[in-house]
Amino acid sequence: MLALFTGEPSGLLVAIAAVCICLGWKAGLAATAAGGLICALILMAPGYAVEPGLVRFVAFVAATFGLWLVIKIFRTISFYDRVYQGAGPNVTDIPGLGWSAYPDGRLRFVNSAVLDYLGVTVEEMREIMDADDFSWWLRFVHPDDVDTSMAQWRHSVETGEPMLAEQRLRRFDGSYRWFRDSGVASRDERGRIVGWYGHTEDIDDRRKAEAALRQSERELRLLVDTVPTMIWLMTPAGLPYYFNKRFVDWAGIESAKEPRGTRQFASHVELFHPDDRAAVKAVFQKSFARGEALQHKARLCRKDGEYRWIDSRFEPLRDEDGTIVRWYGVNFDIDDQVRAQEALRLADERLARALRAASLSELSVSIAHELNQPLQAVVANAGAFQRWLTADPPNFDHAGRVAQKIIRNADAAAQVIGRIRSLFSKTEGEPQPLDLNALIREVCELMGDRLASSRVMLELDLDPELPATAADHVQMEQVVLNLVRNGIEAMQDVSTTARSLRIVSRGQDDGTVEVEVRDRGRGLSDPERIFEAFYTTKPDGMGMGLPICRSIVEAHYGRVWAKNVEGGGASIIFSLPIRAADPSATRSAATISA
Repeated sequence: MLALFTGEPSGLLVAIAAVCICLGWKAGLAATAAGGLICALILMAPGYAVEPGLVRFVAFVAATFGLWLVIKIFRTISFYDRVYQGAGPNVTDIPGLGWSAYPDGRLRFVNSAVLDYLGVTVEEMREIMDADDFSWWLRFVHPDDVDTSMAQWRHSVETGEPMLAEQRLRRFDGSYRWFRDSGVASRDERGRIVGWYGHTEDIDDRRKAEAALRQSERELRLLVDTVPTMIWLMTPAGLPYYFNKRFVDWAGIESAKEPRGTRQFASHVELFHPDDRAAVKAVFQKSFARGEALQHKARLCRKDGEYRWIDSRFEPLRDEDGTIVRWYGVNFDIDDQVRAQEALRLADERLARALRAASLSELSVSIAHELNQPLQAVVANAGAFQRWLTADPPNFDHAGRVAQKIIRNADAAAQVIGRIRSLFSKTEGEPQPLDLNALIREVCELMGDRLASSRVMLELDLDPELPATAADHVQMEQVVLNLVRNGIEAMQDVSTTARSLRIVSRGQDDGTVEVEVRDRGRGLSDPERIFEAFYTTKPDGMGMGLPICRSIVEAHYGRVWAKNVEGGGASIIFSLPIRAADPSATRSAATISA
């Protein structure tokens, strides 16, 4: 305005210089253009006395541009000096990224490390800093961190409190790295803030390492919580301080509410069954005192109140000096296994009792079976003896023979009783040389009346050169007698003309002798089961005759088997090894079977 009133444009140079210095180069450039326009209005006005006006106008414009250029260069050099030539107090000596700001929060300068990291020149940084208060945040801070970072900075500027923030800054290559930004206010002697000084530390590697560590911890915790067992940790003094999720879910422990290492040992012992607590406490304290690993089994209370058997094992973890730093423990729920073992033990006891009862029953039936035969014979022969004596006239010859049979049958019954006594007195019979052919003939003579009454034709095919063997005469007689009796009974349902019983004795090349009793009955429905105790196909049978035969034969190291005969009937064969008499050769089983 003064230039317009006075008609002298040179005064505009002062205003343009002030604008360039105070408001920046852009405002200065606009002031230069405005000054040139005003100068043109002054110099080109009609009646202007000074000639020539055009030359002065050109000179004025050139002077304004020159002034603007000088001021711009000065500002740039000043900024460069502030940054690189000690304009800020020791800023170049700050390790890492250093910066300074005005009291109102605007950036005042940054060190060369900042420029190198951001990839900007000094002029670009000066333009960014001159643009507005927080433009560089929007340009270099990660978009997700801008609001938080700016809010923290504004709070520090308003309150004067130190700033401590972490955010990601964009590097010259476009990647972002984590930085920790810390800044403090500089105050004068009256406590007024005269500036801010800060340091930005690259913590990207540490953040990544911490993230990797947290991820590793999460995976480890997930692994510990997922493994199908209960894991717990204790301090060196034995105070539980960690339980994995499976343990917490199983026992209902609220470990999160208890600070580390504050859970008392006594409270942990309270989880065990009252009958087990004393033993658990003793073994725990002993292990802790000696630093020894421990394994024990006790009942632990589940969260539903049920006590279950637990197999606990824990080991100490020692450092390089051998000092225990913690205890690791695991619990295995073995309640089902313990209960199964207990059930199995009870089942074994019941089975043993049942077997003893069955053995006693089988023995009783066997005694009854063996005594029944001679006693029936005694009764039958006694009747015949009476008839022969009461006949008119009495037949003393027949009565005498019948009396001999009575005596022999009674003697057989006595021998059965004697063997039972031997069984309980643990004495054994003595094998004697045995002529099987003679034994077969004796049995056939004994069964003569039964064969005749049953109309069974007897056929003997005995090897005259059959070698003798050693066996208990009475037991082998029982075997042949049972086989002949079974053969007779097997043919009760067939025609009398077809009833035939054939007894064969023969020697074998393998050092054994065989005796075969073959009938012409209906055969065997199951030849493999007829030697099982109590198995019988006869309505009035007890199923003990053939099992007793097998026991006797096997006690003499022989074997017995049965088969159906082609054309009808069945054959039962037993074989005995050819051997000399040896008292020790007969097993006690023979006595037991008798």
